[in-house]
Amino acid sequence: MKSKTKKTKQHYLYGIHPVKEALVAQKRKINQIFVNQHTRNPRLTEIEDIASQKKIHMSYVSSAELKQIAGCEEHQHVVAQVSTLPLIDLQDLVSSHAFIIICDQIMDPHNLGAIIRTALASGATGLIMPKDNSTPLSSTVSKVSAGAMEHLPIARVTNLVRSIKLLKDAGIWIFGLDSKAKSSVYHVQFDENVGLVVGGEHKGIRRLILENCDQVVHIPQSGPLDSLNASVAAGVAMYEVFRQRKYRGVNHD
Repeated sequence: MKSKTKKTKQHYLYGIHPVKEALVAQKRKINQIFVNQHTRNPRLTEIEDIASQKKIHMSYVSSAELKQIAGCEEHQHVVAQVSTLPLIDLQDLVSSHAFIIICDQIMDPHNLGAIIRTALASGATGLIMPKDNSTPLSSTVSKVSAGAMEHLPIARVTNLVRSIKLLKDAGIWIFGLDSKAKSSVYHVQFDENVGLVVGGEHKGIRRLILENCDQVVHIPQSGPLDSLNASVAAGVAMYEVFRQRKYRGVNHD
């Protein structure tokens, strides 16, 4: 079994949320689902029921075999053999109510997964990332995103600067997150069409990308550290956009 999975170079998702959300989203072809033969979990039963309805083959294997297939121990007793996640064209992200997250060289799969999870929860309409110098959309990213990667529209582009210019031409206002910016994220009005740029873990947003942002903002903070983790900073900014878009013009106590 080990040599077979190595030779076919199949894609795998592991974990209850990623597998279930792949089934629900129906973006990927799911060839087979592997379940620990010794585990009885109601959440796995739900996956089995959906797979049965969709006539997807279930294989019941040992814990050791599951670990071998998943390549890790954090599989939560279920692994799915799937096709590559389909991506979308940049133009498909342009809409009359766009809220697009733009990731500039996010290299940590845990950061990307957390950003995708928060993006979906905060109402983002899509995410853009470069094809090079970026972590791939792996099973780890899907696991950390709790399956949100299976739902959020994602585009991978060759040239991020050119892509940002195209978004601006389409009427989307681009905001960059930078700790050295003068304006606070809380003192900016986010218009209906928003692109939010999040920089990489070590160097932040690259100079050319910053220069092409319409406005650069920072997140106020106290304490001795200079900056927030990339996914945390992105989450704070995304929820400020969400707050303004959802509650603008509404008074709350």
